[in-house]
Amino acid sequence: MNILLDLIKQNKKIDSKEGELGYIQKIRHQIQQQPISDIVDQQGNQYIDLVLEGGTVWGIALIGYTYTLEKAGIRFLNLAGTSAGAINATILAALGTSSEPKSEKLIEIFSEMDFNSFIDGGKTAQNLLNDIKEKDNVWTAIFPKLLWLGIRGKFRGSKLGINPGDVFEEWLEKTLEKYHIKNTADLFQKFKNENLSIRKDVQRTGADKTRFNNNFKVNHLAIVAADITTESKIIFPEMGYLYWDEPLKTHPKKYVRASMSIPLIFEPVRIEKLPQNRQEYWRTLTGYQGPVPEIAYLVDGGVISNFPIDVFHANDVIPLCPTFGVKLGIDRKQALKIKDILDFGGALLYTVTNNSDYSFLFHNEDYSKLIAYIDTSIPYKAKELDKKGTFWQKILAKFKQPESEIFSSLDFNMSNPKKAALFALGTEAAYEFICGNDSYHKTLDKEKLPPDAICPFDWEEYKKLREKLIVTDTDLYKKKKEQRRLKSLFP
Repeated sequence: MNILLDLIKQNKKIDSKEGELGYIQKIRHQIQQQPISDIVDQQGNQYIDLVLEGGTVWGIALIGYTYTLEKAGIRFLNLAGTSAGAINATILAALGTSSEPKSEKLIEIFSEMDFNSFIDGGKTAQNLLNDIKEKDNVWTAIFPKLLWLGIRGKFRGSKLGINPGDVFEEWLEKTLEKYHIKNTADLFQKFKNENLSIRKDVQRTGADKTRFNNNFKVNHLAIVAADITTESKIIFPEMGYLYWDEPLKTHPKKYVRASMSIPLIFEPVRIEKLPQNRQEYWRTLTGYQGPVPEIAYLVDGGVISNFPIDVFHANDVIPLCPTFGVKLGIDRKQALKIKDILDFGGALLYTVTNNSDYSFLFHNEDYSKLIAYIDTSIPYKAKELDKKGTFWQKILAKFKQPESEIFSSLDFNMSNPKKAALFALGTEAAYEFICGNDSYHKTLDKEKLPPDAICPFDWEEYKKLREKLIVTDTDLYKKKKEQRRLKSLFP
C-alpha cells in the first residue's frame, strides 16, 4: 500500500475505527439529515463547485479537504484554483468525470511526487529556498546566493527566474497522459455530466430547471495566471484563444505551469507568436485595449488572485449548488510583524496576492458562509507512529535531526508522517465546516457563540440569504456576458 495513504487510513479521527465515528462518517450523516446542495446523482452524491487557494506544499492539506468530502458523498462540479490549487484542480478534473471517486488516486500521485526535484535550477537554487524557508540571515546566507545566481545569468534575458520549471512541466505531462490527457480537447471530455438531477424534495422554479438543463451538462475549469505583459488576470482554459491559434490542441500543463510560476523562483511562461487578429478577444475577455503583444509573459496567478472565489459568482440567481472555497491559513486575525527585510518581503507578498480576493469577500459577505480555513500555523508534533519501523530504522532515527514544528509552504523535503499530519489539517477543516467545531457544540446558547465557534454550513439558510441579495442584470451587462461567452474556450 502507498505509505502516505496507509498513514492517512490509520488516523482514527478521519475514518471509523473500533466503533468510533470518524470525520467521514459524521459528515455523511450530517449531509443526509441536512443536504448541502440541490444537485444530486442517482447514487445520492451531492454536488458543489470548488475553489482551491494557492500555497505550494500546503496543497497537501487541500487534498485532505477534498478526500474527506468525497468519501462522505460529496462530488465536485466546476473547479478553480491558483498555483497549488491549480495543480489539485487540474488533476482532479483529469482523473475522471465529476461522479467518479478520485481522491485516493490524487493521494497516490502526490505521495510519489518529488517536490524537491521541481527546484531544477541547481544546488544553489535549492539551498537558497531552504535559507528562505528557515529565515536565515539575509546578508550572509541569502544575498550571496542571489548574487551568484545573478552572475550565472538567472535574471537576464528571457529567463528571469532561478528555476526553469521544466521538471514540473514534464512531470505533469506524464501524469496527465496516464489518464489519456494529451491536450485541452481531451480534458474537456472529462467535463461531461450524466445522471444529475435536482433533488426531488426541494422546490425550484421553472427558470431554475431550465438553468439546470442548460448549465449542468458540462463543467468548467478555471486556472488563474497573471499576464504581466498586458497587466491582465488570465483564466485558463477560458482565455485560450488569446495565446494560441488552436487552443484545443494546447496541453493543460501550460495553464498550470503559468499559474504556479512564483516570480523569480520560477521562470515565467513565455509565449511567442500570439495570434495577432484577436484584439476584440482581448478587449472582451480582459479589458486590454492595446495591440496584441508579440510575446507574453505569464506568472503565478497569486500575483492577482491567490483565491479566485469570484470566478463562478452570479448575483442574479439563487445558486443550485454552493461554491465551497478552501483557504490555507487563517486570514487577518492579527497584524503581521515586520522585523527585517524577509518579513517585509513576506508581508508585501501577502498583501499583493490577497488584496483583490479580500476586496471581493468584503463586498460579498455571503461568501463568508462558504469558506473553510485550514490552520497551517498549528505546530507539527511527531507521534509514535513516526518512530515505528525496523531495528535499524529506529537506530537511524536517533541520529536524525527532528523535523521542524512549522508547516512551511516551501518544505519540499517533508517526510510522509508530516505530510499525513498536514493532510489531517485539511480533513479537520472539512469536518468543522460541514458539522461545526468543538467550540460550537459545547456552547449551549447558540445565540451567544464564542468568537472561535465554527457553525455547521446551512444550505437552506444560505439560499435564503442569496435570495435577499439578488441583483437583476442590466441589458448591457447581459450583452457583455454573452460576448464573453462567445469568445471563451468552453466545451
